[in-house]
This record gives sequence, structure tokens and C-alpha cells, in this order.
Amino acid sequence: MSARPFRDDWRRLKSRAFDLTGNSTAGETVRFDLWGRPVEVYRNANFSIYSRQPCNAKCHFCVEELRPASRGRSLSVQKTVEDDDGRYLDAMAESLDALRPLDPTVSITGGEPSHDPRLPRILALGQARRGRKRTLTTNGSGLLQQRDGKRVIDWIVDTGVQHLNISRAHPDHDRNARLMVMKDGLTVDELRLVVAAAAAGGTRVRLSCVLLQGQTDSVDDIVAYLRFARSLGVDNVIFRQLMKTDPTAVIENHVVKYSDRARVQLEPLLDALSADARFSFERQIVGYYYYVEVFRFEDIDVVFEEADLAQLEETKRSGPGIVHELIFHPNGRLASTWQPWDGILGPPPPPPAPTTTARAAIDAS
Repeated sequence: MSARPFRDDWRRLKSRAFDLTGNSTAGETVRFDLWGRPVEVYRNANFSIYSRQPCNAKCHFCVEELRPASRGRSLSVQKTVEDDDGRYLDAMAESLDALRPLDPTVSITGGEPSHDPRLPRILALGQARRGRKRTLTTNGSGLLQQRDGKRVIDWIVDTGVQHLNISRAHPDHDRNARLMVMKDGLTVDELRLVVAAAAAGGTRVRLSCVLLQGQTDSVDDIVAYLRFARSLGVDNVIFRQLMKTDPTAVIENHVVKYSDRARVQLEPLLDALSADARFSFERQIVGYYYYVEVFRFEDIDVVFEEADLAQLEETKRSGPGIVHELIFHPNGRLASTWQPWDGILGPPPPPPAPTTTARAAIDAS
């Protein structure tokens, strides 16, 4: 996609400026049959594998908790699990095969996938099905642990994952542990070891930092974080505004309340960066519920993102029938939303086992 000049109105409107054919990254949808049913899917839709593994962190700004809360549900009610490994992996393979006309990008998220016992088999399946632009997002805590004979980071590299996103709320280890409520996070030296192992195998690491009041909330804080990232060998960082919820449906749990208190408004920061000669603007991305700006700082790609779950619902209402996301849930079902009870696409359930009478008839035939 050719570079566009900066649009100030997009910065002000953010995801409300989304126009599928006018300014989206793909500009079109794809129509095909999915298990015998016609679907219309955004060309750049991502296939997200939602790990069943509960997260070992308890971030007060947890996105996994925020998504169902925005729709009036709790995470404990939302997250149902297929316990049979064979059925789960077969359903994932069937979903990837069925989506071949779209050839979606593939990402693994959670939960906490670095602690998921199924992760090596999930990674191997993504490689075998030649999933495009494969990404894994993690808090990093399990990357140096052994799983099925080798370290998790080595599984990631050896199966050809192109991008590894590691969430880290602050450069300082102790402050990061407090913010993410995580006792077993990687130390700075361990993080440096992970980055080196990833780079040696061709996997690019990105650090992901939430913008929090009193933590990372100014241009100086952003610069300090970028210097930290570069000291680790990382040349790609994303700063995220805490996600907004849908006020018409949200239940106000502790995550919602904390996010509303600690949220740093992204727009004034972007205005300050545009006036700072150390940062050079690269591009804008207008998504169906998110807005992104990309800058360069020295030799680092710096990404800023804002997301609004109310806008997600508005876009779905204004374009009914269009699938923007493909979520493979822990229960082994593919849906068009992060809620496994909504927008279910498949795969079709296996036929029921024959009854004793039916089995006898089959045997007699």
C-alpha cells in the first residue's frame, strides 16, 4: 500500500473515520463458502488463536477481562474449553483449511500462550498449514521454560513465527512486576536472552507498553522506554492507550474502573510527537475499531494504538454480515467475535456416535 500524507482529521476521528473501501488497509472483502455457507470477510482479517491457558499475570488493565466486560459478561462465563487435545487441534486444522481462500494472517494470544502445554502443537500446525505472517503475543514469562524437549522460545523460532510481541508495562523489573501483578516475569537479562535467540532465528521481537497515568504518560517516558528497548536489541515498540469499552453494555468490574482512571489520552501525545524533531511520522492505519500511527525514532519503529469497543459494535451495525475478525476459541469453535457465543462460524460439530440400535443395523448391512 502506497504511503499517504498525514491526515489530521483521521487523528481526531480515529476509528470513526474507518471506511472499508476508502481508507482501510485492504480496501475490500472476500466472498467464499465456509462449510457450505456463504460468508463475506474483510480481506485483511486475522485468524486469532485464543489460548486456553489462564494468564499468570493479573494486570488491572487486562484486555482479556475488558472484552467480555464491555459486552456485559465476565471472563469466567465467557471462556469455555475443549479439553480433548485431538478434537481441539483437528478443529483448528479444519478451520485453517476452510479459510484458505482468504489466506489470513495468524496470531496466537491469550490467556498466556507461553505456559500453554498445547503451544508446540499449535505452532507446528500453523507452520504445516503455512499460516501467513504468524505472530505470538505473550507476557514473556514462559519463554525460557522447557516444553516437549526444548525451550518455548526455540519452538517459536523453529516453527517460523515471524513476530513475537512481549508485553512489558515498564522498563524497571520491579515496577513492571507491580503493574502487571506478576511475580514470575522475565528479568532484564532474561529478556535480552530471549531477544537474542529470536533475532538469531529470524523472529522479530516487539515490546508492547500500555500508557498509564504516572508510569508511561509523556514524551520523555516514551523516549526512556525506547532507549530501554534498544539496549535489549529491540527495534520495534508499540504503545497502547487503554482500550475503551461500550458504555451501553459494560459491567463496571475492577478492570473497567482501573482503565477509566489510569487511561492516558493518546491524541495529545501524538500532537506532541509531531512537534518533536526526534520523531518522524511514517503512516496512519484506520481500523474498524482501532486507530494506529507509526513513527520512526532513530532506528526504531514506534507504533501508537487506540481501540474502542463501542466503535467495534457500531461498525458491525453499519456493515451487517461482514466478518472483520476470526477468533478460534478455546472451545474449538471459530467465531467472528471474541465472545464464543456470538458470531459462531464453525466448524460443524462431528456427527453423533450411532446408538446401539443404529450400530447393529450398520453391522448387519
